[in-house]
Amino acid sequence: MNKKSFTLIEVLVFVTILTMVFITAISLTVVSLRNIKVNEHKILATHYGEELLEWLRGEKEIDWNTFISRTASADFCFNNLNWDFDGSCNYSLCSIFKRTASFTNISSGGYVYQVNISIIVEWQDLGNTYQVPINTVFSIWE
Repeated sequence: MNKKSFTLIEVLVFVTILTMVFITAISLTVVSLRNIKVNEHKILATHYGEELLEWLRGEKEIDWNTFISRTASADFCFNNLNWDFDGSCNYSLCSIFKRTASFTNISSGGYVYQVNISIIVEWQDLGNTYQVPINTVFSIWE
């Protein structure tokens, strides 16, 4: 009787190769899921930055003089869409984001005619800090 079968070595080599394939597939899946989560947070951060930009545009349209007097003060934390000083800004926007804005008033002859705005929405994910910056210019003539 001549039986054909696999030896123990052949079975072990096959199982080792199969294990390596599965470990590689799992690693790629984990990396892809992490990238998807970072991109999801980036989309949300962009939304929060644009939301703040539109709110600031509304504040500017209501009263330019009040707007420029506030923007001359300091950097602000806008986690709640109100004029909070940046001293205690934390990651409280949806529990992971921090939204800040810096203002630079440009004047001529003592009159502010332009405000440069830099909005940064920041979050921490898996030990890394990510940011979405938005820069724009407001002027009285818009």
